[in-house]
Amino acid sequence: MPQSSSAKNSVRILPESLINKIAAGEVVERPASVVKELLENAIDAGATDIHVTVKNGGKDLISILDNGWGMNEADAQLAVERHATSKIIDEEDLFRIQTLGFRGEALAAIASVSHFELLTCDDESQGATRIFIKGGYLEQVGKIGFPQGTKITVERLFYNTPARLKFLKTTATELQHIQQHLIQKSLAHPHIHFRLTHNRQLLLNLSGGQKLQTRIQQLFGEEFKEILMTVKHEETYLRYSGFISFPSKPRTSRRWQYIFVNERNVKSPAINHGIYGAYGTFLGKGQHPVFFLNLEIDPAEIDVNVHPAKTEIRFRNSQLVHTILVDQISRALKDGASRRFFGREHAHSNMSRTEMSGQIELPMEEPLTLVSQYSGMTFPNRKKRSSVSRELPPRGALKAKHSTEISAFTAEKPLAGIRPVQEKFEDHTPTKTAAAPEAVPENFPENEIRNLRLISPLPEVPKKIRVLGQFRKSYIIAENDAGLVMINQRALHERLLYDCYADALQKKEVPVLTFKASLLIELTPQESVLLEQSLDHLELSGFAVNPFGGSTFAVNTIPEILSSDQVEKVVKEILDRLALFGKRGHGEEIIHDICEVVSAHGSMPAEQELELFEMECLLAQWEEMGSPLFSLQESPILVEFSVQELERRLNR
Repeated sequence: MPQSSSAKNSVRILPESLINKIAAGEVVERPASVVKELLENAIDAGATDIHVTVKNGGKDLISILDNGWGMNEADAQLAVERHATSKIIDEEDLFRIQTLGFRGEALAAIASVSHFELLTCDDESQGATRIFIKGGYLEQVGKIGFPQGTKITVERLFYNTPARLKFLKTTATELQHIQQHLIQKSLAHPHIHFRLTHNRQLLLNLSGGQKLQTRIQQLFGEEFKEILMTVKHEETYLRYSGFISFPSKPRTSRRWQYIFVNERNVKSPAINHGIYGAYGTFLGKGQHPVFFLNLEIDPAEIDVNVHPAKTEIRFRNSQLVHTILVDQISRALKDGASRRFFGREHAHSNMSRTEMSGQIELPMEEPLTLVSQYSGMTFPNRKKRSSVSRELPPRGALKAKHSTEISAFTAEKPLAGIRPVQEKFEDHTPTKTAAAPEAVPENFPENEIRNLRLISPLPEVPKKIRVLGQFRKSYIIAENDAGLVMINQRALHERLLYDCYADALQKKEVPVLTFKASLLIELTPQESVLLEQSLDHLELSGFAVNPFGGSTFAVNTIPEILSSDQVEKVVKEILDRLALFGKRGHGEEIIHDICEVVSAHGSMPAEQELELFEMECLLAQWEEMGSPLFSLQESPILVEFSVQELERRLNR
């Protein structure tokens, strides 16, 4: 039996080169880690202009130039040694960290796994210092002409640690991580001018001297004027300010959630739970708030030395922080709700607007909640969902003879937020349409609800259920052999659309519309990277999208169940889902999300007055497609009241 290594080898001190590489494993996980550390050094040095240049997602080159204080030659040589820093002096300073960096390991760790060059100058009359290190070994030290500030260049990252090199992801993925760090730092420090250039293409150019609200608009677009409200709280222990989304404007992902504590972007369960606790019942299933929140607290009350990457913090009194956030943010949300409820405008405009355009859109009365209104109702047994439920073919059991019939599309109104390539928008011509229905009821009107007829041949009436009427323009009232049935018409329509669309997608027969003049959509740099990563999945789903230069993309085809004025919104919502990289990386998950988004936008609105034949058409198709019981959100599509239950209630 072979001896263990501990039995054969005696204890020894590791060589400095190996110590540096181990330290690099904690500090430098990927190119974005290098960018993060160097950005923090630049900000700590008082820089007001920071330019980041990368090649191939940072795998070949990372260069960060800043106009901060710079260093003299003695400090520069010490800075690349391990545990060398100007930011803390004694043990007491560890418990009152007021800078982004403090450990003094970053430069040494980065230099140990790359070709590393440091140019820095604190006095132009004395010249700049140039230091070149290769794989942790000092190669050159000298003087060079250079303005005040610092430029650090990192090439061939992980060239001497191939095990780490092989774990790097695609260029697009690594670039996405780098962009995220730039976005975080630019939101925490809107007064700084940030630029990001990738493969000689300028991706971000965020001018400095701005307020947070302007920086949000620079990064995410003007639409955020419509969804955010200002929050501010000041007290001795904790102060915070920033923006949170109106309760009526939730998102389907956590992509737009940024927390800063003393200008450091962090992860904190106490803060996150506090914000979600404040929203409470304002949020439905799968809904998430948007927030950009800056917290200020005594540095002695937090520990930022919890994680090597310095992204997590620990509060001395996390319960108090949680309680303050729940109490104060819920007050702000309820105050806004009460203003809307009584028809009063907000006292202060949001996002620096003088007009009232972002008020909370809460209904004047509680929406119809079947469970709360009728305690004696019976719901169908809810099936436990597994990974199989997300696979294609769709949840509805479609018969082979069914094909997708989507209503014809015409461009009747200007395209909001989309500009055509040509001055005049030309007609749209479908390149692929499904066969016409084989059996359409007589006198079926031409101005029917979009996407109402989904299968062919179209049944005239349902066989097992009889329509009685409509309730509040949202529910179909019907009867079957068991008793009375109430059906959520929009949830039903959305589910049927999903099943038909997913079935056509699986067969690679998605009906599409081709635009004679391409539609151009403008995306943020981060959205552009996500889109480029997902072009194949989008094409499979009926979207033909091509780069048009910079952050502009040309859309040439869309699924036929959509209309042109929905294109930009649908694409951006799909990208919102894809932004959760690492959790939704599998192809079938991406396709599932695309199907959900397209079906949601292709279905009828929540309130839609229906004629009798339209309700019968929906229910007839529902029967033919297997009578699915649950919506895409896993809520019951219908609720039944048995004859016995009705009689019991009426004869009490």
